[in-house]
Amino acid sequence: MAKIEGIRISNYRGFREFECHFGETNFICLIGRGDSGKSTILDSIDKALSSQWNLVFHDTDFHNGNLEKPIELEVSVYNVPEELLLDEKFGLYIRFLAKTGEILDDPLAKETDGSTKLLTIRLSVDKSLEPKWCVISKRPYQEDKEISSKDRAKLSIFSITDYVDRHFSWSKGNPLYSLVPKNAGQGADERPLLDALREAKRKIDNSDFSDLDEPLKKVIATAKGFGIDIKDASTTIDFRDLTVNEGKVSLHSGSTPFRLKGKGSKRLISLAIQSELTNNGGTILIDELEQGLEPDRAQHLAQSLKCNSNTQSIITTHSRDVIVELDATDIFRVKKGQGSLFRLDKQLQGVLRSNPEAFFCKSVIVCEGVTEVGLCRALNQSRISINKPNSAFLGVRFADGHGSEMVEYANAFNAAGYRTCLYCDSDEPNVQEKKTAVEALGITVIDCEYGLSFEKQLFKDLEWQGIKKLLKYRIEELDQQGVENSLQAVENSLQAKCNITLNDNWMDNESIELRSAIGEVAGSKKWFKRVDHGEFAGKICLIDENIPSSTGFGKILSKLSSWIDND
Repeated sequence: MAKIEGIRISNYRGFREFECHFGETNFICLIGRGDSGKSTILDSIDKALSSQWNLVFHDTDFHNGNLEKPIELEVSVYNVPEELLLDEKFGLYIRFLAKTGEILDDPLAKETDGSTKLLTIRLSVDKSLEPKWCVISKRPYQEDKEISSKDRAKLSIFSITDYVDRHFSWSKGNPLYSLVPKNAGQGADERPLLDALREAKRKIDNSDFSDLDEPLKKVIATAKGFGIDIKDASTTIDFRDLTVNEGKVSLHSGSTPFRLKGKGSKRLISLAIQSELTNNGGTILIDELEQGLEPDRAQHLAQSLKCNSNTQSIITTHSRDVIVELDATDIFRVKKGQGSLFRLDKQLQGVLRSNPEAFFCKSVIVCEGVTEVGLCRALNQSRISINKPNSAFLGVRFADGHGSEMVEYANAFNAAGYRTCLYCDSDEPNVQEKKTAVEALGITVIDCEYGLSFEKQLFKDLEWQGIKKLLKYRIEELDQQGVENSLQAVENSLQAKCNITLNDNWMDNESIELRSAIGEVAGSKKWFKRVDHGEFAGKICLIDENIPSSTGFGKILSKLSSWIDND
């Protein structure tokens, strides 16, 4: 069954013009800030390929209320059922997806050349608000051809929403009923009416529902794979109201209708039903996958969908628990006001595992390592203490660049449409050229003075009372052997550079040489290579006000704060 290659949206809700292509991607996760358009993309696919013929549109669906330009929702699909590709159907409208990703309308393009057959379906709505569906091509002089709701139903596109109660009924038109063999259920007796409702229930409960057993078993098995146990499911009458019709024959857990289950469970069961319908191919659309689910169930569901090679899944999420289970290349970022999607680069896989929250922000500061992340956290706390906005409120996150990978991370975030800043040391000469290239791409670089690491810059600029606080903090963190080793390393550095020996009251004897030796040892001994250690150092600078604003380190803190504010 059909899968989605791409979509074009014109004049619909938040999109004036939008186009994206997924290629032959089987699992697609859309992320983005609120009101960026994620749900509209899913809704556009759902409507363009809907099996309904009477969809309702309103004036407010037109972008900025512009009724003079029609809504156009175009979706290109592959793996189309062969019966729709016959000449008498839409065979003359076949397009081709080349290996290069280009869509070709040339009828001479051959599938044997490595290209894939496509159909492009367009839903258009003008100010009359009447929807019209047709199959289109871009060949000259070829008119569009109408496609019926019956033919659109053959594409097997399903959507999981909050309104899934009807999915648990065996009535015609519902997904569950579609699992019933075509020759089953014929000749059933007409149900008794109002005054015989209880008798009707008894008769139905005693009836032979064997025609429904096999599809129900499939749903039970698939639901178990998604992490929900419904082995007690049965088919009986639902007393939602006093009328009796085929919609009353529905799934129950014991005597309780499935429609009374929790939101998360209902969505999972609906997904299980529709997964069975797409077992041989098709697409499932899920808005906010994590809705109603505990983190572990959301993670399990994401993994299950990703591993299902038969069904294409297009989901949206705001959950770190979901994206941390995915590959970076599974994720497409939607940015408000942009006419396309940003696909994450595989280079971001490390950040995705260590700091998934960063992908839901507007702006990201890529920190060289955990020390710098800790300092940024302290900076944020300092901002809050003086009534400046929390960085999270402004949509800014701090991401660990894992040292040598920081430049590549910054480039990848920038390419994905994030406002990006790189905060790093300047003690590695081979990185300086890369930083220049990064700046040329529009990324802000905030770094230490040339030749200095975080530690060397810190101990060069920090007031002496602040240095003593940091030394006391580190000494308390170490055992006696660690303290002795660190002090010996400081003395060795002093002796090598200026032949100075530490005396008993060395902490009270400030000097440039001692500052330099401490900074060097702090770096080599990794005194602050933990987020909490970097955060403590930042608090000494900011909250205890031990760093002059005129120093190199003071300027770093000022630049970082200004960048956070400058959206």
